This record gives sequence, C-alpha cells and structure tokens, in this order.
Amino acid sequence: MSFIAALALTTALGPSPGLRPIHLPPPPMMCFPAEAPPSIDANSWMVWSVQHDAELGSVNPDTPRAIASITKLMTAILVVDRAALSNQVVISANADATPIGYIGQPDVRQGETWSVRDLLANILVQSGNDAAVALAEHVSGDVTTFVGLMNQRADSLGMTNTSFVNPNGLDSEGHFSTARDLIYLGRAALAYPDVLRIARIKHIRFDPGGRPIEVDATNRDLGIFPGLFGLKTGDTLAASQVLLSYDEAPRGDYIAVVLGSRNRRSATREILAWSRTTLGPRDYFFAAAAGTDLELSFPDWYITRIRAAGTLPVGTTGPAQRTPLTDSLDQAFRVLLPGVLGGES
Repeated sequence: MSFIAALALTTALGPSPGLRPIHLPPPPMMCFPAEAPPSIDANSWMVWSVQHDAELGSVNPDTPRAIASITKLMTAILVVDRAALSNQVVISANADATPIGYIGQPDVRQGETWSVRDLLANILVQSGNDAAVALAEHVSGDVTTFVGLMNQRADSLGMTNTSFVNPNGLDSEGHFSTARDLIYLGRAALAYPDVLRIARIKHIRFDPGGRPIEVDATNRDLGIFPGLFGLKTGDTLAASQVLLSYDEAPRGDYIAVVLGSRNRRSATREILAWSRTTLGPRDYFFAAAAGTDLELSFPDWYITRIRAAGTLPVGTTGPAQRTPLTDSLDQAFRVLLPGVLGGES
C-alpha cells in the first residue's frame, strides 16, 4: 500500500491503536524573528544593498560625525573627473607642509614631480594628506576652490548632512558627514573604475625622482576578508576609526560604513557578514507586508529589510491600497505571525 493510500485510509478510519501523530517543525523560512543586526563597536553605521539600491540596516545613520580620510574618496572622484591620470604634478611648498597621517608615513616633497595616477594611489592606498593637497591644487589652483567643488558634488549626490573644509579629512571645525551620506558617496564611486582599481591595491611602489617609496594599504582586510574591495579607511582623534567598504558577495554586493569605532575591521566584518544573511526567502516572503499596516507586526530593523526586498504597489496618495493579495496575506499573517513572533492570536 502506498504512503498516500495509507494516509487516506488512516484519515477516513480515524486514529488507530499504535499510531501516533508526528509533529514536524515549520519550514525554515518561518523561523522568525530573523537574526537582528549585530551590536558593533561603532557610534554609527549603515549597510546598503547595491542591487536593491536600498538600506539593509543602520544605527544613527544621520548623526553628523568627523569622517577622517574617507574624505579622500571624494577628492579622488573629482580628480578623475578633471585631470588625466598621466598628468604630471609638481609638489608645492603648501602640499609639502601638510601634516602626515601616521608615524613613518612617506611624504611628498616640494619640487618632486608625481603623476596624477601615483598621487591618487598615494591618497587611496596609504592615505597621504599631502598628496591630497597636491591633487587639489593641480585641479583647481588652490585648496579653497577645490573644496568648493567637493561641496557642490556632495549636494548633487544628495549628501545633505555633509560639509567639507579640506581635501584630506584632517580634523577641522565644520568638516563632517553621516553614515547615510557616505553610502551615497560609495555608490557614486562605483561608477569610477580607475578609483575602484586603485582602492583595491594592497602594496605599491613609487619612485618620484629616484626616491623609491614602498607602502602597504591602510585597509588591512584587503585580500583577507573575501569579497572586500576598498573603499577608504580613516583614523583621527575626532573621528576615531572609520571605514567605507565595498563588498562583492555571491548573493549580491554591499556598501558598508562604520564611524566612530575602536576597531573598524572587526565592526565592518560583523555587519558585512550579517548583510550576507539578508534578502533570503524569508525576507521576500514577508516583503508582501511592506507598505501595509501589517508591517507594524515586525520590529523596526526587520521592516527595513522587507522594504529592501520589495514592497507592494501603493496609491499615489493616502495609505497602501488593499488588493485581493493583501487581503489573503492579511489572513495568513494573522495566523502565522502570533506563532513566529511569540505573541497572542
């Protein structure tokens, strides 16, 4: 007798001696709540899905903070827009006098000639403050004019809580941004192949005028954390440790930023590892609740995820429109959610 026939016979005849019901667990996608975002060592952070062009999670994403050398990513974008990589730059006294970022960091020296390409590598790989000034002067003639271009570009990218006062990120009054705005900067950088290639360099050699310089990337996780490619580190007294990252993962690409951390590497690894667990079958199933009153059944952090997965169509005005699909889901969720959320029916 087949299993189906036996099941039908058992159902028709009712319980039989010696037969006991088997309690099966619910499907894995119904094991909710999903894993919440990790509690990381950072004052603010955000992670963004590139494919969905949507936030996956954040903490204090709109709080202005010092951003240190993440600033240099904006500098690099503007330079690539306005100068050929083969252009030659003579280092000025002003650039030479700019403070270095850390003990033992190689500097650029007055009178040396560097290519734009090498100076870009200098600012993105070893985070040279003086090289950033040299590039700003090459593009605009002076730093003040270049900073004006930085703020114009920030406005065009929707970075409404950002203010630049220098091209390198040294602590200065009025120089700040937010995690959300830096995500917008990271998105813009993805359209610059030259910037992305340079940001992935782990070790590089310069030779300005016969003075050989070898440097390692300040981003120590390049080649260590699988899929991590740039974008820019930073570390100052006011900013603490910061990191804007681009991650190419099997199920999607992500941009992540951590600000005000004591360990940017650990913090970034945690949120990137978590982001790779999002946008799975569970999220797409519950995404039908996004934009309706049903999303109030979920914690705030999970609402962010289901909105990223995809929302139901809504009207041009007023609340989300009811459809046969939302009515059916409403009934299903009212049965399912009390169990998976641990509430009462």
